[in-house]
Amino acid sequence: MIKTTVDLDEGLLEKAVSIFKGKTRKEIISIALTELVERHEQKDLYDLFDGGESLIAEDYDYKAMRGGSISDIS
Repeated sequence: MIKTTVDLDEGLLEKAVSIFKGKTRKEIISIALTELVERHEQKDLYDLFDGGESLIAEDYDYKAMRGGSISDIS
């Protein structure tokens, strides 16, 4: 852990305090940083798969791969 001094938007911080009742400001800032990093990592993963383009072939027939439809079950 490091100690640092930052200027924060007071209104934004108070909104966060009201959303995360019972959490300290320190905990709220930690949550925000964690979510920021996780979103960035998710974006990197999304970009890794070519911007979310489908990895499934257009002619893939999942029903045929299952061996039939529900109406075939007796």
